[in-house]
Amino acid sequence: MNTSLTFEVLLYLNSYYFGLFAVCEIGMNAVKYVNFNGLHHFTTDFGVLMAVCVIELFRVILARRGNLTEKTWPVLLAILLTIPSVLGVVYLMMWQSEILRFEYIICAIQLGLCVMEIITGILCLFPCCKAPDYY
Repeated sequence: MNTSLTFEVLLYLNSYYFGLFAVCEIGMNAVKYVNFNGLHHFTTDFGVLMAVCVIELFRVILARRGNLTEKTWPVLLAILLTIPSVLGVVYLMMWQSEILRFEYIICAIQLGLCVMEIITGILCLFPCCKAPDYY
C-alpha cells in the first residue's frame, strides 16, 4: 500500500474542501451576526475561525510540499499543526455562541479529513510503508 499516494489524495481533497468550509463558515458567521442579537463571544468565534483558516492553509501547503519531496520534517510539522487545527474545528463545532446544524455537519466532515490525514501522515513517516525504489 502506497501511503504517500493516499496522503496526497487526502491533502488534495482537503485543499478544496477547506476552501468550501472556510467560505461557508464565514458566511454563517455573517448571518449569525446579523440575525442573532445576543451573541456574546462573536469576536472570539470569528478570531478562532480566522486562526483555523491560517493554520490549515499553512498545514496543507507544508504537508503537500513535504510529501512530494519525500522529506520527513515538513510532514511531521504538518502533523503537529493538525492539533491546533482540530482544536479550532472542535471549538467551532461545540463551543461557539450559536451553532447551526449545517455548521455541525461541515465541521464533522473536516474533523474526519483531519483524522485520516493524521493517520496516513504518520504512516508516511515509517520506512516500512514507503514504496520500493526500482532502478
